[in-house]
Amino acid sequence: MTNVTYLIGAGASAGKRDREGAILEGLPCVNEISKSIKDIVYLIDTTPIPTNLAWTDTCIGLNSITDWESARQKLLKSFKYLYFQCEQHATIDTYAKKLVLKKRTEELKYIEKLLTLFFIYIQMQNQIDSRYDTFLANILEPNLHFPSHIRVLSWNYDSQFELAYFGYDEINDLTIGHKNAICGMDYEIIKINGTATFAGQKRIVELRKDIKQKLRNIRDDIDGSPYMRKQETWLLEFVYLFQLHVFGKTDNTHLSFAFDDIASSVNLTNCVDNIIKRTDVLVIIGYTFPFFNRQTDRQILQCIKPNTKIYIQDLNPERIKQSLMAVLPDFPEEQIFLRKDVDQFFLPPEL
Repeated sequence: MTNVTYLIGAGASAGKRDREGAILEGLPCVNEISKSIKDIVYLIDTTPIPTNLAWTDTCIGLNSITDWESARQKLLKSFKYLYFQCEQHATIDTYAKKLVLKKRTEELKYIEKLLTLFFIYIQMQNQIDSRYDTFLANILEPNLHFPSHIRVLSWNYDSQFELAYFGYDEINDLTIGHKNAICGMDYEIIKINGTATFAGQKRIVELRKDIKQKLRNIRDDIDGSPYMRKQETWLLEFVYLFQLHVFGKTDNTHLSFAFDDIASSVNLTNCVDNIIKRTDVLVIIGYTFPFFNRQTDRQILQCIKPNTKIYIQDLNPERIKQSLMAVLPDFPEEQIFLRKDVDQFFLPPEL
């Protein structure tokens, strides 16, 4: 049986855009995150808390309209800060690396919390990238698990796999490892950078259902046009999540950065090495091998077998091939194959 490993990056969750560039499904890519955060800042800043809102939650300090408004202002301040740092640096990862180098650990943790909240919120609003659903339909076995010869290594924080999998199994999850990986566990998916969820958090699908039910209970409190009702609904969801997991909370996030030594995990490294060592075919989708991750990428791929076949699927696979060769300078180029079709995740003929 041919062992196939997928190595995926942000391009694997990019989904679809309309002619104006608005996201129809999936998530913003790295160069779109700043604009997405700017849009969120505008939403928070221009959408008021309904004055007759009856939704209270004493457990997280939302006991009155005043509490909701106070939480909105704190949320606004936090995301203005996040947007400012995005604009001041090439990417938010650049700023995070700066915090690591300056040993500003608490601020780094706060950035990670805000990014976690950002990805949770975006995925509650957007349709999932439909390619995940098609991929699962193609590979899942009757027991609704991956075949033992297919594994995924993901650089993405998102929960696109988990959200797509819910369409097949509403009770169980895929086995996913991240920085708290258990040594010896055969994970179906490993998230190298961790995952954008909080410790003890419900699954995004369940969280969304829970909040929607709360909103249904107070829907008559939201007045105005359908557009304003939609905006206010989004705001209430966002403020609730912020108050639940970020402000004044010690909830840890599972999101981390590859260059953050604090987040390194020997168990995670061993799990990744075991997958790469047995890989016969490596399929790279939407991952550009950024310089920030160069050391980790070399560590990941150092165990690759010299006769492994590599497929690169991207709109610009040549660019990715050049970056890959910087990571694996001695790897034979004749074993690297390029795919420009990105409508669906590539299923190699070896499967």
